Amino acid sequence: MIDIDTQILGDIGLTNAQIKVYIALLELGETTSGPIIKKSELQNSVVYNALNQLMELGLVTFVIKGKRKYFSTTDPNNLIGFIEDKKEKIKELVPKLLAKQKFAKIKQESRVFIGWKGLKTALNMTLEALPEGSDYIGFPAGFEEQYSEEATKFFREFQKKRALKKYKIKFITNEVSRKKVESYQYYEKFGKPKYRFVHGIAPIGIIIFGENVLNIAFEEQPIAIIMTSKQIARNYRDFFYALWETATI
Repeated sequence: MIDIDTQILGDIGLTNAQIKVYIALLELGETTSGPIIKKSELQNSVVYNALNQLMELGLVTFVIKGKRKYFSTTDPNNLIGFIEDKKEKIKELVPKLLAKQKFAKIKQESRVFIGWKGLKTALNMTLEALPEGSDYIGFPAGFEEQYSEEATKFFREFQKKRALKKYKIKFITNEVSRKKVESYQYYEKFGKPKYRFVHGIAPIGIIIFGENVLNIAFEEQPIAIIMTSKQIARNYRDFFYALWETATI
């Protein structure tokens, strides 16, 4: 007797009853329903339902001899076709699922990200959420002297990825930071954000993207909070552009 890992058949979508009937039929060869019921140890109705389902899947067939049906399995290679058919159906379904996800009402929520890995995840989410060519606006979180070597490398790579999205990057910061901004060496070939400056106090470490607001703070370990709310994002965006109009170049 050849051992068969029937769990694999379950993994591709066959029910427990379908598996028992299919394996019984493989071992019995062409036969009527009676021996299948006996070997599978399933109730009559369960076996008949499973046989009908397996025939619909192209895994079982039958012939009529006299007035009786004789069932047999088709070529087991048809299991591969069964899997491929499921893959094709899923491929057709995925774009519709993505469209539904995109237009679904976004819940109001807050997510907290701790440490450099968490910060990287949060920042990369801005690139995933914002379409190419969008306004990328906010109040910068600081300058490289605050960062470790690892963090500096990340931010440089992040600048490249952000630039490739062709965002129109606009930042507002305090007037006292003007010299630091002017001396900051961005990768020139990837473009430099447009800065404007305000006297007094400007917020620090805020990025507004889509219906989200990212807040960043550098303490013993960085922390990032993403608030998802259409109203909150709109309020921050309105505040940013109102300040942009009065800020100096």
